[in-house]
Amino acid sequence: MTTLPVRVLLLLAALASPSPAADSTTPSQAADKDPRPRASLTVEGEEPPEASPPFPEGDEKIAIRDSIVGSSAPIRECYEKRLLERPTLQGKLVARFDIGPNGKVIGATAEGIADRELILCVVSAVRRFEFDKPRSGGKLRVAYPFKFEPRPTK
Repeated sequence: MTTLPVRVLLLLAALASPSPAADSTTPSQAADKDPRPRASLTVEGEEPPEASPPFPEGDEKIAIRDSIVGSSAPIRECYEKRLLERPTLQGKLVARFDIGPNGKVIGATAEGIADRELILCVVSAVRRFEFDKPRSGGKLRVAYPFKFEPRPTK
């Protein structure tokens, strides 16, 4: 029975002593011989997110609305075309777009009606809109609702 503790002590002593191979190389030499690629990590500073362009106000807002109303024929055509395939199609669609410093639309999206073809057509039409140059000299953000409903038959 006294041999069991001796065996445990011998095992612990063997595990605690350094191996001859560990003495012959330093950790940096061992890393140099490792064939695996080494990872590199560089932490870069985050750039602040670009602020959203302001929404138009006052007279500029009214001028943009009037321009949209005056240019809405292509939007109406988009809806009328879709009505041929979906006679009950109706609802409100909100077009969101930015007006660039030169008055041209840059980037446009639309949402609100579950009809992909109508949305694509409206976005395409909105991207062709042109406005007066923003007074601020920068961009403006616009969200404009279009309400679609079939005309009653006479």
